[in-house]
Amino acid sequence: MKFRSSYLVFSIMFCLGLVNPAKIFAAKQAEYIPMDSGNEEYIKGNFSKALVYYQRFINNGIESAQAFYNIGNCYYKLNEFPKAILFYEKAEKLAPGDADIQYNLQMANQKITDKLPAEVPMFLTTGWRKFVNKFTEKQWALVCVWLLCGSLMLFGLYLYFSQLFLKQLSFWTACVVFIFCLFTFYLANKQYDSLNSHDTAIVMAATVTVKGAPEDKATALFVIHEGTKVAIVKNEGDWTEVKLPNGNEGWLISTDISAI
Repeated sequence: MKFRSSYLVFSIMFCLGLVNPAKIFAAKQAEYIPMDSGNEEYIKGNFSKALVYYQRFINNGIESAQAFYNIGNCYYKLNEFPKAILFYEKAEKLAPGDADIQYNLQMANQKITDKLPAEVPMFLTTGWRKFVNKFTEKQWALVCVWLLCGSLMLFGLYLYFSQLFLKQLSFWTACVVFIFCLFTFYLANKQYDSLNSHDTAIVMAATVTVKGAPEDKATALFVIHEGTKVAIVKNEGDWTEVKLPNGNEGWLISTDISAI
């Protein structure tokens, strides 16, 4: 399994005295100075200058839905809609249930040339995605930890009770809670995989001719424009095979897209 819990590692290091919370907090405050400066410039209407501060913030190695969202807003205000869509998509990966991000992404998509009809997913598929996206990876992990603690407490009661009915009740309840714990672990792992996958991209070139094969002389299939979201099928050399929301597939130069 690829799922990792940084909170568990941090807790162990803290107990061993290997980390200093005061120093970590001070360092985090220093990291957020560019974000605050960017917010001040954004309020003043200096979107290009705000963008510099936000970019400096994420260049520190911090992945923040708010930072990506703010960058998307700057690009939107500067009428650079493909870049706005790219960063709104990045923000949505980190905060999949955020209504503001979804609304701004929808507004940005209305500004681009290609408005391709997407394949309509099955009702159960849509419902499942909404359920999984209710929480982020860290939130599902936290629920998992609480359920695990509850399961262990119930098992402790099973060992403590002497009355047969109470022993059976606590034991089977512990089993049920543990099953839910495993389920939330699966959901946290699924969100982690989704967060770290880069299987979708945004077209950044003004106009792209999609080919039938990964070579310049291949048959031209269709043309797409900047801002279009594509799914990455596979890479081959300098070429990437992509799939459009309407199901069409083809090859384009890898540098014409930016992965989300």
